[in-house]
Amino acid sequence: MKAKGISDIGKNRKNNEDAIFVPAEKDEIQNLYIVADGMGGCNAGEVASHVAIEAFITYIRKEQKNRDPQEIADLLTEAAVVANKAVYEKSNTDKKFSEMGTTLVVAAIAKEMLYIVYAGDSRAYLYRSEALMPLTTDHSYVMELVNRGRITKEEASVHPKRNVITRAVGIDPKLEVDMGMIKVLEGDTILLCTDGLSGMLSDSEIEMVLKKQLPVEERARNLVDEANEKGGYDNISVILVDIGGNH
Repeated sequence: MKAKGISDIGKNRKNNEDAIFVPAEKDEIQNLYIVADGMGGCNAGEVASHVAIEAFITYIRKEQKNRDPQEIADLLTEAAVVANKAVYEKSNTDKKFSEMGTTLVVAAIAKEMLYIVYAGDSRAYLYRSEALMPLTTDHSYVMELVNRGRITKEEASVHPKRNVITRAVGIDPKLEVDMGMIKVLEGDTILLCTDGLSGMLSDSEIEMVLKKQLPVEERARNLVDEANEKGGYDNISVILVDIGGNH
């Protein structure tokens, strides 16, 4: 298994409010990947995304040795709740952090199973047999309109309120996260990303990049480069995980 994470400031932002986690080779935590896209004024978004990931990882480090492998989904959900509390409490320590928050999408792989926990509009995808499959559904205003049949997905991609999210880490004292799981196969690729990527490239354009027979590092870089070529209007964060490790 090989993984590559890239967080790029993009072409229009003054700072990068995204944060990512890819475990180091000797880290006691392995096969866990996180992407967070912060929001809030005065660089508060940058604080929110980093606080959320730090709190999440700290909880996992503390609890993982005491938990049964069958409890992975519960452990991830609990860690997200802890991250929410950390960001919410930080937001109340100083006016400059007021109402800050962050998206969160987490992927954990254990015994051929992929677990996804998320809140917000950062996404997880599974690329298998040259086809890209979404594993998350955006917690956003436009996705609610899509689900109600009010607009199409194509209309949602250009809607003026497409960046309005309906759920985020740290905004409220309590957080509801969505969780999914799927069996992974050798040769699969997992993609986690912020809307700096998914807002610039369509799913079909992302799929075209992942089809290239290139090392995982080069495919991750190609995704970021293409998002920047399309305008790079937001920070761009990508984690690619090659399950087979062949590339």
